[in-house]
Amino acid sequence: MNSRSRFDFMSVSFTVVATLFIVVMIIPVAWAVFLGFTHSGPFNANTTYAGLANYQAVLSDGAFWRALAIGIAYALTTTALEMVLGIGVALLLFRSGKPIFTSLTLLPYMVPTVTTALVWSWMTDSLYGIINHTLLQGGVVDSPIDFAGNSAWAFALVTAASVWQFTPFVILVTLSNLGTVPHSVYEASHIDGANWWQQLTRITLPIIRASILLTILLRGIWMFNRFDVIWLLTAGGPLGSTTTLPVYAYERAFGDNSYGPAGAASTVIFAILLVVGIFYMRVFQPHKEVARG
Repeated sequence: MNSRSRFDFMSVSFTVVATLFIVVMIIPVAWAVFLGFTHSGPFNANTTYAGLANYQAVLSDGAFWRALAIGIAYALTTTALEMVLGIGVALLLFRSGKPIFTSLTLLPYMVPTVTTALVWSWMTDSLYGIINHTLLQGGVVDSPIDFAGNSAWAFALVTAASVWQFTPFVILVTLSNLGTVPHSVYEASHIDGANWWQQLTRITLPIIRASILLTILLRGIWMFNRFDVIWLLTAGGPLGSTTTLPVYAYERAFGDNSYGPAGAASTVIFAILLVVGIFYMRVFQPHKEVARG
């Protein structure tokens, strides 16, 4: 391939990528922002300008702030559990060196979210769920637990299902980075008398720190934006106990049939994540860690 052909190929590739980015990323965000300044809905014949009325309505809504608090709690809890479990399991898998175990631990990540929700809904059912059956048989509880009908249990349910499905992502990323740690470093530390804990805290974790920081950021953003598993398991209930901001925006759009407040809520979500992402990158600077590595 000559230089002219290579230049043409790169130009076409850049055009395709740029077009896809605009269609998939820019246009939906711009449309959500636009809707936030309008009175619109499926039953409105005309879209009219609303100014900041939708933002005032959303920010003065107590349900919005409750959804924000629940979303933050959900994102922090699931991300923390995913990171701890993912790194721990990855270390065990790395030591075992058996691909079959790695393949088995990655299976939940390959399961569609709809299937995950159905399985967890069946397992926690108060009438025939295996979890309730096991608890009753073991004498742990006297009566079945209504996981989806109790506020505290419903939050635990969506958290457990999310952690089960998305922890393999952390395992996969951690395993790929553990392979970059030179084995000679471990051998030298072993000769110096370092135990496994010292090797973990002084060698392994510092070397893969950059990937851990980036994974925390990604998992936090994804879990804060999580909608599907929550909606399929509890639909935001009971009594809004699992309603996060994406669920709140969905209810405004398709429950109240009002796209304006939904667009305003979506824009606020985007702004929150943008500010948190910039603050996180400035404080922890994982990009510099990657460059240094």
